[in-house]
Amino acid sequence: MNTHKARAVLIGLGPIGVEVGKALAGRPNIELIGAADPASDKAGKPLSALLDGAFPNVAIRPSAAALYAETSGSRGKADVVLLCTGSRLHSVLPQIEEAIAAGFHIVSTCEELSYPELRHLPMARQIDRRAKEKGVAVLGTGVNPGLVMDRLVLAVASACVKVNSVKVTRVVDAAKRRGPLRAKVGAGMTPADFAAGVAAKRLGHVGLSESAALIALGLGLPIDEITETIAPVIAEKETDGVAPGHVLGLHQIALVQAGDDVLVSLDLTMAVGAQAPADRIDIEGDPPVHVTVAGGFHGDRATVGTVVNAVPFIVRAAPGLHNVVTLPLFGLQPLP
Repeated sequence: MNTHKARAVLIGLGPIGVEVGKALAGRPNIELIGAADPASDKAGKPLSALLDGAFPNVAIRPSAAALYAETSGSRGKADVVLLCTGSRLHSVLPQIEEAIAAGFHIVSTCEELSYPELRHLPMARQIDRRAKEKGVAVLGTGVNPGLVMDRLVLAVASACVKVNSVKVTRVVDAAKRRGPLRAKVGAGMTPADFAAGVAAKRLGHVGLSESAALIALGLGLPIDEITETIAPVIAEKETDGVAPGHVLGLHQIALVQAGDDVLVSLDLTMAVGAQAPADRIDIEGDPPVHVTVAGGFHGDRATVGTVVNAVPFIVRAAPGLHNVVTLPLFGLQPLP
């Protein structure tokens, strides 16, 4: 029986952070010892006010620094920060470095942290170096990137003697997701505003190219170029409050190419009213493999699951920066 117990602190109490906290309430192998969020309507209040009564003895601190200082005298080797704050690495990097300096392992929902070597190699090397110096492990994960369009693909591909190419198609009905997702995909905008938001990097799914790179890395496929495109999905009729001619969401594609050959294709549609939501993996190889998850993975709940389930693994991992190739999390619990 696994008797190891990790201690966690939760940084960021937005919609995902709150759900992660609720999920921890049912985990006998993870003890939540602290939480922090600078929002004026949260800092100073009992965490139980956000978590349906769970963890009544934990108060929300106004900053991670205050929380780390408070727990510094009892730091252990199985202490982990669950960092549920931002998607872009440049904005989250100071928070990552702060947690590393305090001696915590990290599991973060930051999409670019899933494979930061792709866009931010100097930052990735810096994180890896500092984590090794402090003897802690760092992982960025979630449902996508982190599972549906990378880790699950690699698991499925293990049935193949040879893989020639991979295509993953994910269709998400944004009407059934939390408000921030609708905003991220531009639902309700005019096409012109959508284009401006994409150009300013305010819109779009973060992490698609990272997932494509992780697939190629995990399968040993060559990478000459990774390209990514984003286009709006336009309403032809009124749909869940979105007027005709306005944006329902986005259609985003990431490709890994070697010469003229497309080796990995990730095709993502997230739009209000999207028809036939599903996740589909098509692998051409020996043998070919085709897997469909009808209805698709629930993005928010699956993100919570991947984060919480990563904790027992990351506290046992070798120090340094990890990803779903170097630290495959295929079970709910590690072996004792």
